[in-house]
Amino acid sequence: MRLGLTIPSDLFTNTHFPEIVRTADRCGYTDAWSYESFSSDAFAPIAAAAMLTDRMRFGCAIIPVFTRPAPLIAMSAVTVNELAGGRFILGLGISTPNIVEQWMGVPFNKPVTQVRETVEALRAIFKGEKVTMKGAKVKMDGFRLDLPITNPPKIYLGAQGAKMLRLAGEIGDGLITNFITPETVGPMLDHTREGMRAAGKDPSSLDVVCRIMCAVDEDENVARTLFRRALTAYVTVPQYNNFFREIGYEKEATIAIDSWNKGDRKKALETIPDEMVEKIFMFGPAEKCRKRLDEYARAGITTTALQFSSFARTPEERRAKVLKAIERLATV
Repeated sequence: MRLGLTIPSDLFTNTHFPEIVRTADRCGYTDAWSYESFSSDAFAPIAAAAMLTDRMRFGCAIIPVFTRPAPLIAMSAVTVNELAGGRFILGLGISTPNIVEQWMGVPFNKPVTQVRETVEALRAIFKGEKVTMKGAKVKMDGFRLDLPITNPPKIYLGAQGAKMLRLAGEIGDGLITNFITPETVGPMLDHTREGMRAAGKDPSSLDVVCRIMCAVDEDENVARTLFRRALTAYVTVPQYNNFFREIGYEKEATIAIDSWNKGDRKKALETIPDEMVEKIFMFGPAEKCRKRLDEYARAGITTTALQFSSFARTPEERRAKVLKAIERLATV
């Protein structure tokens, strides 16, 4: 299993950013994956990190297909891939209506069609073709990328539900997922491999990237409390709520979202049991976290994108602890 981390970290901005990338590179991390929701964009950190190491692989996990037109996604992806010397993977996904429609002001509809047509458009653009497309969602007239494309980026799809998981296998080059447990990943991957077989691909070649929030060598009680709050924020989003039901948390997901919608935030939080937090997040001594990573590997995860957290009091203490955690997890 490839050992990767998530960038940027909130603790490492501006002059501190190179420190986390160089530390990870020195400790043998193979990957660095960015993300995009309502903080930094996903392309800029990869462009910066690519200047700091010539060994690590980079990826976006993920770029929402609704918030940029396909030609703009292609322009950014090819630019970053060239800067990274062909070490870049473009991760695409649908995000959520909260982010896309409420915050960005972009209609969120026909997500599967949006993903399928966006990938089709990008494949054509990456071939250097002059692309005209009149899809149900993606439209363009005569776009051609005026950049040399020596090594087209691979396209991975972020997915959780059965339909998107199958689509990832059918049209993607890999799969990105999060908030999963080693115990539940197997049935999910069956859907993706089914899509791969339908497209004539070898299911054994599937690269599965898993984003995992972790707190290495942090106080377990503090981590459990804070991660429960973070998990509640996702469980109460309809799309994620459906996903948690699918992986076996039907009762917890139902009570949490019903309580949240009624304004009872306290009950929603208390509904999330310790067991659920401990299976979805990774925290505690480095040795315990490493064993958990081994369980993910045995379950079929081939690449990790660990999002390191620290709960120390000051930014300086948190930076020091995150850097130490990155090193500890790589060496235990």
